[in-house]
Amino acid sequence: MKKTLSIILLLTIVLSFCGCTDGKKTVFKQEVTIVKMPTPPKCKTSDDIAVVDEVINVLGLIDKSPINEDKINGGWEIMIKLNVDGQVLNYTIGNIFTDADGKQYKVNNYTEIEEKLTKIYDELDVPEVDYS
Repeated sequence: MKKTLSIILLLTIVLSFCGCTDGKKTVFKQEVTIVKMPTPPKCKTSDDIAVVDEVINVLGLIDKSPINEDKINGGWEIMIKLNVDGQVLNYTIGNIFTDADGKQYKVNNYTEIEEKLTKIYDELDVPEVDYS
């Protein structure tokens, strides 16, 4: 009996330190919005974790090279807005990739990336709306 009580007490202490006993959990919404040009831009938004993961994987496939200029005011054809773990991250993709920190890179495989993101966009079973 003492052993069981000791285990329960120890478990309670451990759980209280990790914050698991207060009954509150912070749950962040995972969501991706894909915005496509031409003007006016259209977008689709999904909170399907598989879609969010797929978009993140495609972003990881971008073959990019540093740009020697401070900032290029070029256009973009696709914008990705990720809402992941409580953070909103924006990326623009064209021949220039702008990451969430505003750093810009030349995209060496834009056609491949554009095709993959367009496929995800086209397969999303959600309404397409004007992006504003």
